[in-house]
Amino acid sequence: MKSRTIVEIGGMISVIGSLIFVGVEISQNTAAVRGATQQEVSYQISEMYKMGVENEKIAYIMSQAYKGIRKSDLNETDYTRFWLFSLMGLRRIENIHLQYKNGFLSEDAFERIGMGFYQTPLVREIWEERKNGFEPEFVTFYEALRDGEKWKN
Repeated sequence: MKSRTIVEIGGMISVIGSLIFVGVEISQNTAAVRGATQQEVSYQISEMYKMGVENEKIAYIMSQAYKGIRKSDLNETDYTRFWLFSLMGLRRIENIHLQYKNGFLSEDAFERIGMGFYQTPLVREIWEERKNGFEPEFVTFYEALRDGEKWKN
C-alpha cells in the first residue's frame, strides 16, 4: 500500500512537471510568433518605403497627395499606380488588424502605421471606391482609426 502511494505521488509530480514544461514551451512559442509577426509588419512598411524611394512617380504622387491632390488631378495610369500602392498599405493595416485580433500584436502596432498618408484626400477617395472589397468589420474599424476615434476591440 505504501509503495502504491509513493508511485501515485511520483506520477502526480511527473504530470504536474509535464504540464509546467508544456506551459513554458507554449509561452516561448507565443513570444516567438509575436516577434515574427512584428518583424513581418515592419518588413511590409519597409517595402512600401522602398517603392517610394525607387519609384520616382510614386514618390511624386505621394508628395502631391500630402498637398491635397485628388483623383481628378492625375491621369489614369498615375492614378492606377497610386491606387495599387495605396491598396497595398490598406491591406497592411488589415493584416495588422487581424494579427491584433488574434492576439499577436498589441494596440500600439496601430501607432506605427503612418496614418497621415491615409488621411489625405486622394487616399480617402481610393478608400471610398474600394472599401467594399474589405470585411465590414474592418471597414468600421479602419474608419474609426483613421478618423482618430476609439475603435471596438
